[in-house]
Amino acid sequence: MAIHVRIVCPEHLAFEEDVAFLTVPSTDGSMGIAPRHASEIFTIEPGFTTICAQKMGEVTSEFAIGTGFVEVADDRVIMLVERAENVAELKASELQTKLKEFEEELGNLSADDAQRVNLYNEIAWCKLLLKRIQAA
Repeated sequence: MAIHVRIVCPEHLAFEEDVAFLTVPSTDGSMGIAPRHASEIFTIEPGFTTICAQKMGEVTSEFAIGTGFVEVADDRVIMLVERAENVAELKASELQTKLKEFEEELGNLSADDAQRVNLYNEIAWCKLLLKRIQAA
């Protein structure tokens, strides 16, 4: 028995497959979802979604995800997130370069520049991804 999972962000469809189990970082804590899960809608906080394609406990994919929403119904999970990245495809050197660029750009802005908020978000995202890569 499987549950159909779609991870959708504004720029692309990050993932779509039938899986045995997944975890989602909700605002109420990590949620495990398996077939026959009760229908539910909840919010997501930035973190990591793990996917077990064949069997619970055997992680086959992991995605870094931003904020968003999840709908669980009829053995389907639809995650609408602001961003999603496959952890296996991340490269530390590229993330460190991006992080440095964002920090330099932040240093060039005035204290009241509205763009600072976007840069803080990008810096936090890069740090989250780097922390996960370095932990692996």
